[in-house]
Amino acid sequence: MSSLSTSLDPSAVWFITGCSSGFGKAIAQTVYNAGHHVVATARNVDALSYLPDESKVLKLRLDVTSKDSIVKAIGTTVETFGRLDVVVNNAGYTVMGDTEVIPETEARLLHETLFWGPIFIMQEVVRVFREVNPQNRGGAVVNISSMGGSITVAGNSFYHAGKFALEGFTKSMAQEMKPEWNIRFMLVAPGGVRTNFAGTSTSGMKMLPRHPAYDTPSHPLSQMLNYLNMPGIRDTWSDPEICARLLFDAVVGKYNNRPLPTRLLMGADAVQLVKQDLNKALQEIEAWRNESESCSPNGGADLPGIDK
Repeated sequence: MSSLSTSLDPSAVWFITGCSSGFGKAIAQTVYNAGHHVVATARNVDALSYLPDESKVLKLRLDVTSKDSIVKAIGTTVETFGRLDVVVNNAGYTVMGDTEVIPETEARLLHETLFWGPIFIMQEVVRVFREVNPQNRGGAVVNISSMGGSITVAGNSFYHAGKFALEGFTKSMAQEMKPEWNIRFMLVAPGGVRTNFAGTSTSGMKMLPRHPAYDTPSHPLSQMLNYLNMPGIRDTWSDPEICARLLFDAVVGKYNNRPLPTRLLMGADAVQLVKQDLNKALQEIEAWRNESESCSPNGGADLPGIDK
């Protein structure tokens, strides 16, 4: 573990995507209330009016599907504050439906938001952390994934694909960082959160027409849709302000300066379901261990650079 400082004070500059509502709004408000500098971004800056117009707040229009928009926004951040300490890739939505009939255009646009946008942002900000920030200051990348980056449910195949890809990319890129750069990465994986993300009548979810072959009451997607529309079900989900505070406290080092986890789960449902999925995977590995290991009569590869 690096001996370099990982704590942050109120001079820190946070760049957050998807701040118009929901989790992104909660994160931006938490950062602002703590006295840190916040760069809040959204497609429509009018949606950022909940933040005051003052020297510690920068409101920027950002289209995460446009690399030019990303480069411009990060450049404006550096020009304004002279540095950048934390990036939170939060912008996202889902396209829900029967995979067989989801149009390619919908799927590709979703992945531009869930995957390529954060990738372009990471490529840009790592250079800022290393070459623009004060020496050894480094920075932190926080990518908002989901428990859907580890587990899957019917009707969300393209969403899961985007989150699985984001998680793999994040973990691999983190391994490329030299310790002296002091650049940290963390995936955040919430379960259900009381925002406008999930639900057939919300802005965070685009529900496509069902295919008649799948549209039966017993189908898993039909059951999921019934669950999402149950009265009062959201009351059991996680509080976005509490989630935002946990994220903030972890990044600034409030938990005895423990190193950032690779993946920070949020919500009792996320902990239970991800553990359940991991246990099932371990059981399958053991059940097929002899057959799997028989494929490597000479012992298998011993790859460098992988923690064991």
